[in-house]
Amino acid sequence: MSSPGSSAVPANFKEKYGPWAMVVGASHGVGAEFARQVAAQGLNCVLLARREAVLKELQTELENDYGIETRVMTVDLSLDSAATTIVDSVEDLDVGLVIYNAGSPPYASEFLKAPYDAWDGLVHLNVSTPMALCYQIGKKLVARGKGGLLLVGSQAALGGNKKYAMYTGTKGFMANFGESLWIEWKDKGVDVLNLLISVVDSPTLRTQMKVSGIEGWDAEDIGVPKPADVARIGLRELQNGPTFIHPQDEDAKPGESKPGEARRDAMLERWAVTEPFVGDD
Repeated sequence: MSSPGSSAVPANFKEKYGPWAMVVGASHGVGAEFARQVAAQGLNCVLLARREAVLKELQTELENDYGIETRVMTVDLSLDSAATTIVDSVEDLDVGLVIYNAGSPPYASEFLKAPYDAWDGLVHLNVSTPMALCYQIGKKLVARGKGGLLLVGSQAALGGNKKYAMYTGTKGFMANFGESLWIEWKDKGVDVLNLLISVVDSPTLRTQMKVSGIEGWDAEDIGVPKPADVARIGLRELQNGPTFIHPQDEDAKPGESKPGEARRDAMLERWAVTEPFVGDD
């Protein structure tokens, strides 16, 4: 096991999380970097997003650079049928790692000023679809006795904010859901990590900066973390679960309290109180 703060993934990464990884939201940014880095570890990749052309480009890159197998799947994660479509399409594969990197809101808006359908789609994106995927693929991970689930969330999960009622609400679900799965699966060989991130240098962010008239949107360094660094940290911390808050947990000095570790400790304390009444079966 690598220690928090190191840059290395565990030596048995491929054996534990392979032979196939599923990267949901792989079209750009952090999702694409996760795909590159798990491919570099020798895992075959299922690449999912809405934009087929971009996924095809990434597919070619991964196959040429790393000699792995890939499968591309276009899917709208906001639809009722998304999880079933995904699970049916990978029925023949031994998926050992699921990275769910999706769930940004279409725009910032006060709750009552946006179309209800937009919020309903966000609930599917951040709640219904990942829940169904975790239920169906989670059964297989637990049965095989090894594997991993990495939920790329947001620091928005830690509290509410104006114009982000549904985003913070749905991300809060994902964070608590992932932590609960960690405590249920940690002794069954399946690692679970919530990677709660803040602002990351992505095409989406740069587009928003350009539209908003913010200077420097096209600079090489815009002063926020790069997707490759975020993905590297996520894969490193997967075995340490259940929650890693970036960048605070990464920047903490030796001996300083880390918010992710504090959440783990609080959860284990809650379970110690709850267990005598519900059992650990």
